[in-house]
Amino acid sequence: METEISGRLLITGDLHGDTAALTMITRQLREGDALFVAGDFGFVFWDNRDEHVFLDDVDRFLQKINGYIIFADGNHENHRALNKFPVEQWNNARVHMIRSRIIHVLRGEVLCLKKKRIFCFGGAFSIDRAYRTLNKSYWKEEVPSEEDYENGNKNLKACDYKVDYVITHTCPLNLIPSLGGYHSAMEERQLQNYLQYVNETVYDSLTRWYFGHWHRDQEFGEKFRVIYLDLVDMETGKKIWHDKRMSK
Repeated sequence: METEISGRLLITGDLHGDTAALTMITRQLREGDALFVAGDFGFVFWDNRDEHVFLDDVDRFLQKINGYIIFADGNHENHRALNKFPVEQWNNARVHMIRSRIIHVLRGEVLCLKKKRIFCFGGAFSIDRAYRTLNKSYWKEEVPSEEDYENGNKNLKACDYKVDYVITHTCPLNLIPSLGGYHSAMEERQLQNYLQYVNETVYDSLTRWYFGHWHRDQEFGEKFRVIYLDLVDMETGKKIWHDKRMSK
């Protein structure tokens, strides 16, 4: 399915299933906008009636404004629930259609929107596993598989390693020293190494790389931005809104 996006390409960071936060963000959307979330979307987490009703409401609103929410997965997702959705093709990428206007992009896929190539690669390691329960509040699928890496390599090769944007949850290894040791767990090192490889192969064509995970908003040079509470226009790089409620 090919879909024309007539509005802006926007992006924000970890929402963790916060209904108030997403409601406030959707109020900033205009006709035809596509909102990306850089992991830890979190609205398919408990997989219960309250979540289902809220997602139905959001989807109806998005239909009214001809908008979309598109997310890469983070570590704080119910990966088993996400993987129950059938894999479909949408704008050149394999996705899970959570709702008609709410879309999860599989790891290593390249979306084509507004004549831009957007490489998405979710996943990360939960450093708070000691306070969580396996298959109830964290899932081993949070860390990418070899199949995920192979899929990313295949799709990058198919587009001759030329992409305009990259959206991930964690970041390339070379940025870790600037971000601190909070997410420097060895269990995430393979993924960070892989993203370093992606960085080195797509850097020349890359306009911007957006990632979440660190719960902060900061730019690194001209091409990298960790995002959390800000709402940013992906194409211009300009912040258009900040969630002050969450930062109190």
